Amino acid sequence: MNKTGEMNPKEGFHNSRRKFLQLLPGIGLGLSGLLAAKANGAEYKVDFKVLDKNARFDADGSTIETAYKLGCKYMEDDQSCARCVVAALQDSIEFIPKDEGLFRAASCLDAGATPTRVASCGAFTGAGMVIGWVCGTEAFKVKSKLSHKLIRKVYKKFDKAYGSVLCKNVRKEVKGDCTELVGVVSRWTAEILLSQFTNYKGS
Repeated sequence: MNKTGEMNPKEGFHNSRRKFLQLLPGIGLGLSGLLAAKANGAEYKVDFKVLDKNARFDADGSTIETAYKLGCKYMEDDQSCARCVVAALQDSIEFIPKDEGLFRAASCLDAGATPTRVASCGAFTGAGMVIGWVCGTEAFKVKSKLSHKLIRKVYKKFDKAYGSVLCKNVRKEVKGDCTELVGVVSRWTAEILLSQFTNYKGS
């Protein structure tokens, strides 16, 4: 709550994230304490080394379904496609740190971030933010072939399913059901990340 005793909307959203995670059996990510600290306004530092093509972690396909469920749940509660994809991936994939800044940066990117929606779908943008954060570069004049490779895999899935990544076009294809869309994009991105950085080989 703020100084006037009013509930902070973000606090409520993090509480819903924490409660939903507690309902999912077998996740085993140990996030409850972390999310509780975030909901209470605690500060923490994310210590993370950008991943290269040789990075490998242990994971299995259940993570992908978790990403889908969280994406749908968060979008149903929050209706902000970009940050719901970010949150779903942060909360389902163990090697992606729960960086508050990344979540916050996605807050204005829903609905194509424009009144016309003639811009990239927020779910696609959220996927790109996570991919760039995980394996992008931290200096000018240094290109990240890996992050480009992975976001283009997400693009290909959009193109095949919807014929576009533009918000206006995608919404038309999904008949306005962006809750399911966010779940699907979270699933796609999780599978792409796991295929690159873990022993997961796909179904």
